Amino acid sequence: MSFHEIIQNNTNDPSIAIRWWTRFAFHYTDITNAVNILTTRFLYSRKHAKEMGLMKIDNASRQVIEMTSAETTSYVRFYFRPKTPTQYHNEGFKHSSLRYDGDTHANVPVPIFFLLDLETLLEHPHVLFSETHQAGSGSPLYHSPEDFASFNFHKIYSSGSMTSDEKAYRHAEILIPNYLDITPYLKYVFCRNTIEKTTLLNLLKQEDSETFKTFKEIIKIPRKETFENNGLYVTECVHHQGKAGITFSDSQAKEYFVRRQMQKLHLHPHQLAPVEARAEFDWIGKSEKLLYHDEVGFEVNYAHPKSVLFQNLKAVPLAEKLHIKIYLEHMLVCFNEYSIAESEML
Repeated sequence: MSFHEIIQNNTNDPSIAIRWWTRFAFHYTDITNAVNILTTRFLYSRKHAKEMGLMKIDNASRQVIEMTSAETTSYVRFYFRPKTPTQYHNEGFKHSSLRYDGDTHANVPVPIFFLLDLETLLEHPHVLFSETHQAGSGSPLYHSPEDFASFNFHKIYSSGSMTSDEKAYRHAEILIPNYLDITPYLKYVFCRNTIEKTTLLNLLKQEDSETFKTFKEIIKIPRKETFENNGLYVTECVHHQGKAGITFSDSQAKEYFVRRQMQKLHLHPHQLAPVEARAEFDWIGKSEKLLYHDEVGFEVNYAHPKSVLFQNLKAVPLAEKLHIKIYLEHMLVCFNEYSIAESEML
């Protein structure tokens, strides 16, 4: 049986709840790293990315990485699915007091998914894959279609609440040694919402216009079975007539995550310190010249965030565009661009 036939069987299997997952390999990272990946067209292993200085945001749990073998970190790693247990704990800005086992690194403020064609990736000459996770002591690695056909796909692609046994299967991995040119494999780049899609596009446009043109059509907001939406993130950023407004997420998934973590850690609401935040405003003139820069610091109530309004923004002569960037604890979570003349998002 070929990889193609196995994937087709999974895609057509009515007992697999979310069958579109079965066609892709998923790589999960923060938006800042995503810009580097798209600009270079390469995914590097953790080991190589660190050595080359390409990992701008290191959002992996230190405890998990320290338990993971050096050999494993020399591979580019993919999951067979989104919504892994790790993603549940680090997707979206998580309050430092609520992060996984108190590990401050376990935090992906703006998550981005790269979706690669699974069949093509499995045909890579040096591919390896595992039925469960490679973190910690790892699990056996395989490479043939016959090995792949023996996997328990119902556990790998299970959805909803899970048993402790299913947890390891939801971390099943695909590994490529050292680095991978993503060009032949990449199908989509998924962002969580319109604000974060706009942020990624603006970062790409600012970094390299050719990269922006190459990938803008495959950067999408997916269906609901991709993100947890259980962290703090920006849901709206507007500008009109010298005023700017920011709205943060206050979803039921986030409320449940906060309540569950606080109970687990024996915390009370007053023990969650406000999150330090910053808004940056750049007025841009012709030829992308920066005419004026301003910053405003503020605090966000993590459990119950309120909208923030910035009034009486400076009127800057000759400015054609206004860039608004929002940071949570110095990590970028929003970048929008507006026409000064029309106060419209570009």
